[in-house]
Amino acid sequence: MKKIKKIKKKKLVNLLLKNYIISFLLMLTLLIATTFTVFTIANIYYNLIIENDVTASVFFRDDYKQIPYKVITSKHGFAYVYDTNGKILVDKHYTVNFDYQKFNPENIFSIVYKDGFNNKANPNLTLSYEHYKIKAGYNKKQNYILIIGYPIKGADFFTTIDRKLNFKVFSVLALIICILLFFVIFSIYSRFTSRFFVTPVNILIEGAEKFAAGDYSSRITLKVQNEFKDLGDTLNLMASRISEEKHLKEKSEFARKRLILDVSHDLKNPLSNIMGYADYLVSNDISKEEMSKYLYIIQQNSIRANNLIQNLFEFSKLDSEDFHLQLEETDICEFMRELIASYIPALDQKHFNYDFDIPEEKILLNIDKKQLDRAISNLILNAIKYNKEGTALSITIQFENNKLSLIICDNGVGIPESSLSTIFDPFVRVDKSRNIHSGGTGLGLSITKTIIEKHNGSIDLISAVNKGCKFIISFTLNHNI
Repeated sequence: MKKIKKIKKKKLVNLLLKNYIISFLLMLTLLIATTFTVFTIANIYYNLIIENDVTASVFFRDDYKQIPYKVITSKHGFAYVYDTNGKILVDKHYTVNFDYQKFNPENIFSIVYKDGFNNKANPNLTLSYEHYKIKAGYNKKQNYILIIGYPIKGADFFTTIDRKLNFKVFSVLALIICILLFFVIFSIYSRFTSRFFVTPVNILIEGAEKFAAGDYSSRITLKVQNEFKDLGDTLNLMASRISEEKHLKEKSEFARKRLILDVSHDLKNPLSNIMGYADYLVSNDISKEEMSKYLYIIQQNSIRANNLIQNLFEFSKLDSEDFHLQLEETDICEFMRELIASYIPALDQKHFNYDFDIPEEKILLNIDKKQLDRAISNLILNAIKYNKEGTALSITIQFENNKLSLIICDNGVGIPESSLSTIFDPFVRVDKSRNIHSGGTGLGLSITKTIIEKHNGSIDLISAVNKGCKFIISFTLNHNI
């Protein structure tokens, strides 16, 4: 036998912990990534270069007047610009304790060229002179020569290329972009994780609102396997039970109204006859024979009304929660033999052909003798009352596999298939005209079915017009002897 795979449910507390851990790791990763990215961009954008990598070309500008001379002189250095003929265009140098005689533009120019600087062959040159680091470069595009120098002791020298954004503005913008990036990423992440929390809650709210509006046929469907799923299933179960109770209430109300209507209808005819003939007797001087005739009609209608009231009382009593069967262990075979014997005269009077197959051995069953007698008698009396003379009637008891079946069968007028589904309902009769001569109340089969079911049994009917009726009563025995 294939085992059913049990679905493992995920607790919300574990899901929350998982999301908190993921959020922390995501935040940490974003912080590291954005910090690295900002510094990388700053390094590329502002060209942050350590001293060993500084060349004169770093300071090139399209307009040599825009070269950041202050950056160089602030480091106790100098910056000279020449044309290709050696003419000095710019002379910028540190002014405090600066040996201008030794480091003047002409002298520096000659030192650089002497060391191998050449506009075409060697346009970039780095050399050391005295305690200064000197760097020369040729700007081919703008056709000028730039020579810078700064003390060798300034090994921590950094420089930047001027940009449209200064570093402070860049830092503010980088911070804003980082915040926006965090917001966007966490918004996406929150939307992704919302399907575990917000989506189920919204589905539960929507379903609960439908239930509150009276739509109990609606169902909450959740794909998650956690407490939300349990809550949804509980609400569905609640809606299902409310729907069932509502249906039963409506059915009960319909049955109550129908019962009142049927009782009123069935009592109306006999009571009308009784009142009519009684008034006639009081108001008229009639002969003894006519009086006897009318008194007989009054008596028959009184009996019919009384039977209806008695049957209605019995049916209501059986349907009451306070009603309990008086059970006693009984040999069902002997019980049926005694019951059948009491109806032999009535069967003979109507010239029925009868056959009874009752086992000789004892079959013990816990029954309420009085109530079960009433239930089975209703079936036998109906067979006698509604069938023609010469009808065949058989009563059989079958016992097999701890199940007892009592079968009452005739070959009489039968019941239309259209009536089989409602034949056990109160006040249902095949005779739609409710012929008063039949004497039936329409409660007999309802009483029979109720009594059988209170014995934990069942009753079924197989029938068709002119093919008779076959009632099958079934009981499950706890033990037998």
